[in-house]
Amino acid sequence: MPFRFPPGGWLPGSTLAIVALLAACKAPSSTTIVPAAAPNRPAEQIAARETTTPFDAERAFKHIEKQVSYGPRPAGSAALGRLRAWLIEELKGYGLTVTTQPFVAKTPSKKFPTLRMENVIAELPGKSPEVIIIASHYDTKHMEDEVFVGANDAGSSTAVVLELARVLAAMSPEERGFPHTLQFVFFDGEEAVVEWEGDDNTYGSRHFVERLQATGQAKRIKAMILLDMVGDADLSIPKEYQSSAWLANILHDTAHELGYGAHFPKTTHAIADDHIPFLKAGIPAVDLIDFTYGTDEVNFGPGGPENAYWHTARDTVDKLSPRSLKIVGDTVLRALPKIARAAR
Repeated sequence: MPFRFPPGGWLPGSTLAIVALLAACKAPSSTTIVPAAAPNRPAEQIAARETTTPFDAERAFKHIEKQVSYGPRPAGSAALGRLRAWLIEELKGYGLTVTTQPFVAKTPSKKFPTLRMENVIAELPGKSPEVIIIASHYDTKHMEDEVFVGANDAGSSTAVVLELARVLAAMSPEERGFPHTLQFVFFDGEEAVVEWEGDDNTYGSRHFVERLQATGQAKRIKAMILLDMVGDADLSIPKEYQSSAWLANILHDTAHELGYGAHFPKTTHAIADDHIPFLKAGIPAVDLIDFTYGTDEVNFGPGGPENAYWHTARDTVDKLSPRSLKIVGDTVLRALPKIARAAR
């Protein structure tokens, strides 16, 4: 599967000595490690400690198990429709206003030339109409020859966004520490139907951004935080190079402050994912993704030996950890007030 670097340009060679470009839920490559500036306080000098945020990792983990119980959930499938109904019911149970955004996507697949897809949007009003989006895709990759249940991709990120929605909905604006309206968005059709090339990917996020622009709502969006593949028991989330630097810096700095620095290394990788349509529209966006999921020199899938479980039948719940969900959930919760203050 050939790599296609997303629009936005190549990484400058004068500043980066090693570049291996990865594509989230698409083209495989070797692991990217690009040295970045050393933090003021090295992660190894910060004693990891539990935080007191109300993010319930065990509850989030059960949300992964619930998703996996539906089996493979590719775009347009009955299983994804059942998951969507459950997701909507959960979000409404938190007191959120839930809308859906159905659309028909044209694909390069001869078997599925068109697919009905549907984004799910849950809104938590704030004192300000300005919006911060927290998002994940909720579809899994269609596979002919494997039973792919996508526990990590995208069960883990969907579960974390769902638990963040519950926690934040239970808080007052004062407790949240910022006035912004929040939208929890679950994108359909992130996965390629045939192969991650051209427009055969990110169907839901591209449609979402197109609707924002068509309705004049894009200017309301001050930041978009994307989660993808965040449940790996061996969690490691480098900075995503194309992401808005100020957003990536806030999230990584917050993780280090919380004692999670070992899981947010000061390295860089480049990933094509659902944040790209937002960046192209001029909306600040960041992608939190661990794209080194499982190491196996012999039995590995399209991601290679350092991303061995990605897009294989081995992406199952036993490879994940509630602790990883907690790390990501805590980090986002603690970072949100800082993001709100910094948003322009």
